[in-house]
Amino acid sequence: MKYVIQYTLPYEHRVMVGIKADNSDEAVRKAETLFDQGDIWQDTAMVPLLLDDYEETGDSPLLFTVEQTLRDDEPWPTPDASVVTLRRRDAAFVASRLLVEAYRRGEARGGSIDWGDLDDAYQAALRATGSSSDGSKPSPTCERLVVVLEGGIVQAVIADQPDTAPDVAVVDYDTDGYEPDELRPITQSDGSQSLALVIEHFVEPADINLDEVFQESE
Repeated sequence: MKYVIQYTLPYEHRVMVGIKADNSDEAVRKAETLFDQGDIWQDTAMVPLLLDDYEETGDSPLLFTVEQTLRDDEPWPTPDASVVTLRRRDAAFVASRLLVEAYRRGEARGGSIDWGDLDDAYQAALRATGSSSDGSKPSPTCERLVVVLEGGIVQAVIADQPDTAPDVAVVDYDTDGYEPDELRPITQSDGSQSLALVIEHFVEPADINLDEVFQESE
C-alpha cells in the first residue's frame, strides 16, 4: 500500500517590510492595507521585503496523520499548486546558476560559450516556466479566476490553476489619502491621463467551491 502522510506544526510567521510614511501610525496603516490586499509580500521597490521567516512556537507536539491510502498500482495525487510553485522556483534558481557557470566558462575560453554548457540551464528554465522541451504546456490552463471582495476591498484573487493564471491588478481612481509617489498615471481611452492606485494581486489556490461560484453562468 501507499500512504499520503501529513504533518502539522505550530509556527509564527514574521515579516518585515519597508514603508515610506509621514509618521509611524500612517506606516502601520499602509502595512495593514497591503496585508489585507495580499500584497505585503510582493517585494517591490516601494515596499521592499526585509524579512520573511517562520519559527516554531508553543509546546504542541509534531503530529503525523494518514490523509489518504492508495493501492500500490495507484498514482500519487496531483501535487498542490504550492508544490508546483516551489518546484518552479527551485528550477529557476538552478537555471540561473547554470547560466552564470556557462558564461564564466565562456569567458575563460575567450568569449565563446559552448552550447553544451547551456543544455542543462535550458532544461531547468523549461521546468521553471512550466514548459516541456517541445514547447508545450503540460500544466492545465487557468479557466476560473475569482476576485473576492469584502467591504468594497479586494481580499483575495483565487483560481483553479493559480500557477498558470494571468497577472491581476486592481486600478483604483479613488486616491484620497495616498501620496503622489504611490500613484501611477493611467492613459484613458481619450488620450488623457488619470492618477490611480494600482495594486497587483498574487493569485492564490481556491479554498472555496468554484463550482458553486460559476454554476449560474454554466
